[in-house]
Amino acid sequence: MMSCEQSRSLLGPLMDQELADAQSDAVRDHLNQCDECRRDWESLNALDTQLRSALRLDGVDQAVAAIESSFGDHAACPTVRPRTRSIWVVVALATAVCFLVTSLVVRNGVPWAVDEGVAERPATETPIVATLIRATGVVQVQHPGSAAWDSIEHSDVTPLAKGSRLRTQPTVLCELQTSDKGKIRLNEAGEVVLHDTTEIELVKGQIWCLAPEDCEIEIDFALRQKATPIIASMACPSSSEFQCSVGDNVASCDSNSLRNPPAQMTVGANGYAVQPGETVSIDVEQNVERKGVCDSTTKVWQLPLLAIGDPGDRELADAMSELLAPIGKTKARHLNETQIRRLGPGGALPLLAYAATETAPDQLPLRRTAVALARDLADQRSKPWLAKLAADPDPFLSAQAVKTLERIAAER
Repeated sequence: MMSCEQSRSLLGPLMDQELADAQSDAVRDHLNQCDECRRDWESLNALDTQLRSALRLDGVDQAVAAIESSFGDHAACPTVRPRTRSIWVVVALATAVCFLVTSLVVRNGVPWAVDEGVAERPATETPIVATLIRATGVVQVQHPGSAAWDSIEHSDVTPLAKGSRLRTQPTVLCELQTSDKGKIRLNEAGEVVLHDTTEIELVKGQIWCLAPEDCEIEIDFALRQKATPIIASMACPSSSEFQCSVGDNVASCDSNSLRNPPAQMTVGANGYAVQPGETVSIDVEQNVERKGVCDSTTKVWQLPLLAIGDPGDRELADAMSELLAPIGKTKARHLNETQIRRLGPGGALPLLAYAATETAPDQLPLRRTAVALARDLADQRSKPWLAKLAADPDPFLSAQAVKTLERIAAER
């Protein structure tokens, strides 16, 4: 059951139709059961209606948008969260009305307005909060104000406005860079809503975020239980990386690094600490499970995305070194190898990209392990990397690459 404090914090976004369906339903369910919150909702609606009906001036919506935008712009971290809009949205509306009234200029004793031949002020554009910078396939985006889903090619670098909804297909991953220089990665069959540069709603699937140096990133999600979802959130502190996944009945948050500061996950009215390197899972009954081991395999799903990045980026090399080093030596062999193999042909790409670009002599054993593991996984998509490895001076790497190319050609 949603608390009164949570409900009141979402009245403004509910009025502006900014909430996801699950959040909107949860707020309305609370309003149906709480007389006090319902009176607040009715008062807010009544005041909004009175102001709009009393002064019907052209351009009010544009001016409100301009004022809202000034609160929402992020030259630095926002000090006013979107959930506090219920307080200042009415002030913004009243200020807009005053602005438009006082903007009438008297010329020769005759009031002059926009409809007397002077062009209107252009409407303020919706601010850009993130950019789609890479994907393993076509990504779909629903832009603000549109009900249609537009397809974006994975090679496009696409800006995304505040309020955009983005989803990936069952075989596609993508990465976003926020306007504050944070990073967001979305797993296959995932969906998010970009409420702001620092507030992302995870509708379904799995998300990883790296918060910038001076801003936290908040990930909102909902656990669905019967007709009333449980609203939850995870605050990713600045300069830290976290991962969240959500289903109908359970959600988990992973603190992916021992260097992370302690964080807080909120589920309904309850708060749960998430320690560095810890994974916390919570179900709809708010049963909590904690795992205290920082496991590199939790990020294996990101590997195909890293393989299409800058070959000089150390993230792929570091991730592959960490995963490949135990194979054949410890009990982690089966776990790490199994996790990579589960990626299917997509898992061959990061293995081969690593083997082809990491040329340090001391990395040769790991490069050989990578190629041997990729040998059975590779398909047509791996041919460019295999062709490069076929010319490698190491005889094992070149021989394995040639055999794999021959196998792929025979399967066509």
